[in-house]
Amino acid sequence: MSWRISALVAVGLIAGIALGRLSEDPDSGTSTWDAARAAGFGGYLLLWASVMSGLALHLRYRPAGSALTWTLELHRICSSLGLSFVAGHVFALLVDPVVHFSIVDALIPFTSGYRPIQVGLGTITLWLSILVLGSTAFAARMPYVVWRNLHYVSFPAYLIAVVHGITSGSDTSQPLALGIYASTAAAIAGMLVARLAGRNWVDGPAPERLLPR
Repeated sequence: MSWRISALVAVGLIAGIALGRLSEDPDSGTSTWDAARAAGFGGYLLLWASVMSGLALHLRYRPAGSALTWTLELHRICSSLGLSFVAGHVFALLVDPVVHFSIVDALIPFTSGYRPIQVGLGTITLWLSILVLGSTAFAARMPYVVWRNLHYVSFPAYLIAVVHGITSGSDTSQPLALGIYASTAAAIAGMLVARLAGRNWVDGPAPERLLPR
């Protein structure tokens, strides 16, 4: 279900951006750039929520005594929706009339003429996210330990996304943007400390038992 919802969201975002591009001035319009910024922030926050909910799932944390499967579903929907917003982010950059990006720039790291290193980090995040989601899609066909090791890629993906957002985003100088990056990164750090300490907040089934088989 989460994949279907995310696919519909991706189609809706791309359609909305395409309509905005057609209605804006081809030389000075900013709707596509604004859409790229908004979708980029949305994708980052969803990636953050995915990592947070994944850590909460490992810690078996159940807010207000909710079922652990709710945390699992939140983790899944945030992961797939994050990729939908990244798709919107990339599409908006591809059709932007001012800053020109190509398909090669979007798919191959460090090839962009605009901030190649910073943009390349975003491309790496995209591929790492696809790897993690792809492994989840085939989780029932692989040993749990293999899926788990592939899932650890989500941590460098998140870290690279933070660096990409701070170094390439046009809103980084804004206090609100910096506050978002700082607070979300601090929350992840706190959850990682709890995870490494091996703390289980409530009793419940091990996360691997919730995976489809």
